Amino acid sequence: MGILTKIDNAFSAAKTAYKSGSSVAYERLEDGTHAYTFLDNVHGPLSLLGIGDTYARPKENLKYYYANTLFLQDCINLYADFASQVQIMEVDEKGNEIEDSDFIKLLNNPNPFQSRTEFIKEMTINCLASGVVYQHGNFFKNGNLRVNPLLYNLEFTNLSFPAIKNKYSLSRKDIKELKIKEYLADNKHRNIEFGDLAFFYDTIPNAGWGEKGYSESTFFKPMARIFSIIKSVNTVLNAQSSMEHMTGNNVNKVLSKKQPLAGAVAPLSGDQKNDTEYKLNGHGRYGMKSGKVGDIVVTTEPLDLHDLTRDNKKMQMIEMKESAKEDIRNCYLIPKDFFGDSTYENKQFSEARLILGGVKSITDNWLNSLENKAESYFLSRRTKLVGRYDHIPSVAETKKKLENEGFLMRAGALEKAITVFNQMILIKPQLTWEEFIRVNQFNDHLMIKA
Repeated sequence: MGILTKIDNAFSAAKTAYKSGSSVAYERLEDGTHAYTFLDNVHGPLSLLGIGDTYARPKENLKYYYANTLFLQDCINLYADFASQVQIMEVDEKGNEIEDSDFIKLLNNPNPFQSRTEFIKEMTINCLASGVVYQHGNFFKNGNLRVNPLLYNLEFTNLSFPAIKNKYSLSRKDIKELKIKEYLADNKHRNIEFGDLAFFYDTIPNAGWGEKGYSESTFFKPMARIFSIIKSVNTVLNAQSSMEHMTGNNVNKVLSKKQPLAGAVAPLSGDQKNDTEYKLNGHGRYGMKSGKVGDIVVTTEPLDLHDLTRDNKKMQMIEMKESAKEDIRNCYLIPKDFFGDSTYENKQFSEARLILGGVKSITDNWLNSLENKAESYFLSRRTKLVGRYDHIPSVAETKKKLENEGFLMRAGALEKAITVFNQMILIKPQLTWEEFIRVNQFNDHLMIKA
């Protein structure tokens, strides 16, 4: 390698390191790739020469869409609001709640900057917007919760990940000791071992998949749901921008000299332009600014008025926007009852279905990831974390309704079984009730032991 090449590599590496050290702002996916773009940079004592370990950091921040698209924000906030109401318990092997649990105390006060509600809401938004949740706990290694335990949500776009060239060659110990870099203010960063991070994905990790084959830089990239609805989200944003423009101070009408019967239109002369401008905008007896009521002015010039107003109905902007919203709603599996007219019972059932489906899966994944990372704590106590939503009115009412309906169905089945049995003994007097139940396989349904 020549001296000029080394100098060029050093300059490029320093430039990349400086750029990657700065905070990544919210950014849209403008290139149509529907994927995170990763910036590669080199770390190590010889990084200025382009020699060292390769790290990749995501460039785009999909929270841009959450922050700027109201309907998407509404959908994600539904999850965040419900998730923050979860009741978390530490239970033993028999399902009995552990009183005065140190871990529950930590989750109720995860760090000095956030309450339990704020922490869970942020985690849920990270999951549904970025596609992944990364959390750092200073107690994961030793499981000691009595010496200032702290738990933080980390921003995915502030993390830089080592390139994984061959995942099959890494042992469990190697994976735990992988260095993840979190970028802080003033172009500084701190190293975090992978074993100190609890994480889970909204769907699945990319695992190095790429259109052109395996990509070592994108091993930790999440497959966020937003990728599948980028066009729909941009449709909502673009429709909103167009509507904003049309309600602004844009020009909707133009005055021009009348078209003669033959020949082209001759431009207005300078004095004619000045005269027209004065009459339309001046403070004289014809002016619009003279305190008159109404929007009519009189001119002595023969001018044609051309209307530039857009026909919104023909553009079908509202229809396109509503169709895009349906795509977003379907992506997050939110029932229609949340965004439209519906009966009280249907809304309750839809709310319970969303909570016990999508919302609970997020909190279950979160609690499971904490158990895996704080393994020494839970193994020694033989306990686990459980999240419940039975206290939420819609869930409680829906469960009660389903239980009542189930009881009525069982009672109806029993009544019919008794009727059939009474008819059968007329034909076969020696038939016993127990035999009738066993032969017709009603044991489990009627909860009768054979």
